Amino acid sequence: MNNKFNNMINEFLANTDAKDEKELNEKLQEFIKKYNIGEIKYENTPLDDAYELLEKAGKAKSKKQAINYAKKAYDICPDCFDAVLFQVHLEDNPLKRWNLLEEGLMIEKNRLEAKRYFDKDNIGNFYEIFETRPYIKGLFAKADYLILDGKIKQARAVCKEILKLNENDNTGARYLLMAIYAFLEEENDILKLYKKYPEENLEMLFPIFILYYKKGNDKKAKEYLDQINKANPDFIKFFKGTMKENKNIPGGFYSIGDSSEIIMYFNQYDFLIKTIPTIDYYILENSKKKK
Repeated sequence: MNNKFNNMINEFLANTDAKDEKELNEKLQEFIKKYNIGEIKYENTPLDDAYELLEKAGKAKSKKQAINYAKKAYDICPDCFDAVLFQVHLEDNPLKRWNLLEEGLMIEKNRLEAKRYFDKDNIGNFYEIFETRPYIKGLFAKADYLILDGKIKQARAVCKEILKLNENDNTGARYLLMAIYAFLEEENDILKLYKKYPEENLEMLFPIFILYYKKGNDKKAKEYLDQINKANPDFIKFFKGTMKENKNIPGGFYSIGDSSEIIMYFNQYDFLIKTIPTIDYYILENSKKKK
């Protein structure tokens, strides 16, 4: 949902008298019907204009032109934190990138606090609130760049902050935090996080397996290795060199339980993988034979 569409819905619903969820859904259907036939009257806000410039930035023919559009968007409306993030992701100089992100996050946090988005009722739901969603994306970018700089413990703190502000974790900070806990060999924290998000996928199971492998607890390591092989039959094939890549998955995406998930993991979490250079021997030796 873009900013303009979100505002149009809110403006329409503000003028309704829906008494319960059923009536609210009926009003939403009415809105969609009127929107599709062009009956919704709406005037652009400065934030709408800023996002329209960001759309142009995304289609720009050069990086310079894209950055200029993003800068203009932020000048038009400083509420458009996505314009800062757009510039951050295009910046090649790591120091300039970091300064731009840190300053942007500080300004955005102050703005959101002034508008009372950090009130108790909103904590835990930041990604569900359109206005606070870019801040969560900015924090995740910060954690990601901290990992690239080798600042693992600082990234851990940022991931924990993300999960505090957004418990549903739409950005996947829990997965990065699991890998961080494995890197730091923090058993209690990794198990506590897994208990909160008990998912049977590589991003949750592999870090626990690695933690026990690094701690020398073969019993637990083998237990989680068995769970991984059960959750993703392609895992052992990857180490045997017999895995066939799933060509039906578009680039940049993955499907849980197949080859694309494994390729994603070993590309995205290389900071953890590099700490276990001989893990392939252990996995091949201790994986159960598949029929």
